Amino acid sequence: MGNNLQQLLPENVAQALCRTLIYSLWQGLILAMLTGLVMLFTRKSSAAKRYRWLVGLLYLFSITFILTLVASLSNPPHIDVITQNNSAGSPDIWELLNYNLLYIQKHADVIILIWLIVVCARSFKMLFGFYAIEHLKRTKVSRIGVEWEQKVNALAQTMGIKRVVSLLESAIIKVPVVIGYLKPLILIPVGMVNALGPREVEAILLHELAHIRRRDSLVNLLQNFVETLFFFNPAVLWLSSLIRAEREHCCDDVAVSHTKNKVRYISALVHFEEYSLSNPGFALALTGKKGGMLQRLERMAANRNRSLNKLEMAGLALLLLLSSVFIAARPGPELASTINKTSAPLSPEPKNTGDAVVTRIAPTPLTSEPWGEIFRKQKERAAEKRLLEQQKAKNAAATQIEAVPISPELRKYIHDREVAVATHQPGAVPLTPEFKKYILDREAAVANRLKAEEATRQRTRSKDSIP
Repeated sequence: MGNNLQQLLPENVAQALCRTLIYSLWQGLILAMLTGLVMLFTRKSSAAKRYRWLVGLLYLFSITFILTLVASLSNPPHIDVITQNNSAGSPDIWELLNYNLLYIQKHADVIILIWLIVVCARSFKMLFGFYAIEHLKRTKVSRIGVEWEQKVNALAQTMGIKRVVSLLESAIIKVPVVIGYLKPLILIPVGMVNALGPREVEAILLHELAHIRRRDSLVNLLQNFVETLFFFNPAVLWLSSLIRAEREHCCDDVAVSHTKNKVRYISALVHFEEYSLSNPGFALALTGKKGGMLQRLERMAANRNRSLNKLEMAGLALLLLLSSVFIAARPGPELASTINKTSAPLSPEPKNTGDAVVTRIAPTPLTSEPWGEIFRKQKERAAEKRLLEQQKAKNAAATQIEAVPISPELRKYIHDREVAVATHQPGAVPLTPEFKKYILDREAAVANRLKAEEATRQRTRSKDSIP
């Protein structure tokens, strides 16, 4: 599977793309919190202002993704395996996260392959949507009366639309839709003109013309493209749904401002709510997405923008809580400066940051297993901690370290750890400075004891040799 992917994408490209997609998740957390702030602080603002803010966030996220991908391709980072001196002996949050990133990087080819498969499937769906739009434009359509064609173009000129807008009846659709950008086309259901009064039909056409004047089809196309790439990112999908809702609100406001009759426009929306939505997602329909009509009616009736619902508030509160936990558990300043830093290849000596040991590991190949390695290292550090605590307890009663020789098992354990670090074995963790000092002091104490015993023996022999 990995070899097949390497034929499509170079290894460094796959690694960079995988990193960028992973980074887009925490960027999505920031995006979700910014979106929530926009929705909360613009409750009394116009729909157009809220729409501009939300679309701006979508543009910002897209640009950030591109810049992150370029940076990952230009400067592939070396990943730091961070081992903090955790006195509690429990896995550190940042360490768990770091080793999960290592695991993801190790399986980057599989992740990118799955992502490409889903993106291709959604792309085919998007292409089918374009085909469906072309099918709507050419199948079972007929010209409406000249009077209404002239009426549409007169309304378009009134709204500042310089392009020629076509108006056709369709026997397929059940709600009015607007299609196209360079040559905009408004499709209305057959019989709509006869079912509604002239002023209600005019209000409906004003809504569709508002989509054309605002160039909503371009933003809608960008949304579909972003949703295809970031199908796994809940923040992006949530932001896109809010943009669609605010887009309909903006067009509602435009239609009401031109008709100056909110009641007639609301009655037209209620009439078309009776129809089921059957239009493709790439056309802009009068009733918007399913379930949004009630919110639009309530907004116009109460003249009040929607805020966050209870589920959205709970989700944002959970994100804020998780972010606070990660920030509270972050490494120290010296340690944080070493995360995701580009550097030279692996050096034979580990870096000592005072309260943590950082071992530099090249990004490829990655062979460490995250969870097993983490708990193994935690067990080793716990054993070192127990030895240090035992020695501290003994030092409380005695001023010098107990002169007991190091057992062969412990000496072999220390030797194996040092060899693993010196040969740059994956997952190798250097001994902590405190443990090294303890071993050296203990060996010095043993040497002093042996020297004292030898001096005592020599004095005893010299006394015995005196006649």
